Amino acid sequence: MTRLDCISEASRLAFAHMKPGTQTNHVMTADEYRVDIAAGKLYAHTWPGGVLFLRKRETYHMLSYYVNDSGSLPDCALPDDTFTEIAYKHSGAENAAQAVEYWGRVGMRHTLDRVRLTRPAGKDSSSPIQDICTAAQSDIDTLSSLMRACFSHRTGHIPDYQELSDSIVAGQILCIKDLHDKICGFLRWIPRAASIEIRQLAVRDDMRGKRLSHNLLAALVDMMGDKKITVWTRDGYAPALRSYYAFGFVTDGWRSTVLTF
Repeated sequence: MTRLDCISEASRLAFAHMKPGTQTNHVMTADEYRVDIAAGKLYAHTWPGGVLFLRKRETYHMLSYYVNDSGSLPDCALPDDTFTEIAYKHSGAENAAQAVEYWGRVGMRHTLDRVRLTRPAGKDSSSPIQDICTAAQSDIDTLSSLMRACFSHRTGHIPDYQELSDSIVAGQILCIKDLHDKICGFLRWIPRAASIEIRQLAVRDDMRGKRLSHNLLAALVDMMGDKKITVWTRDGYAPALRSYYAFGFVTDGWRSTVLTF
């Protein structure tokens, strides 16, 4: 596994393997390349059948790939905390199944499925909700602990400490605090090209059932106005689905399969 030190090398590897019939789940943007390269967290490995990229995080590695020959397996060892996510629409279900089978031969296990929901642009926003604030740097340790308590260390897309700090500085974390001024619920979102995406939404165990998730979603919808909002959530998880449906989110045809090593 080779650590990449410049974006031109990462781009060269990616473009070299963009061929008809190639299996890929590679969706990194140029900005994501730059951030990971600057932090020394982007690695690559090539073999006769393709190229894979590993993005190192504090508790896991994210695997992206281009596979040109399904009969050729990577000739490198993957870290034990690796996961990959294969997103597809109905028309691509067969290709996704082939990718799942391929990585199964490498030793990765089917762990869960997700479904994407979208709140279309142009919908009326809700009324503002009181007692919602944006996170401050002084909240970072509480947020970090709460994220680790609420999400899988491999599949929850938990941000690194620096990523979390960057989200706070950018005003991309909405919070609700308890009577002791401690965060008991939060929503973290990130910008996309033509929308925003909810990355984490969680409430502390002792505060569940108090409509805090509802209030956080209402605040986000009000803040975003008529922008399109997307979110990936575990397929079949009724509490989350009900919350999103109540705010006008609908399934948009995208699904994903998550594999872990």
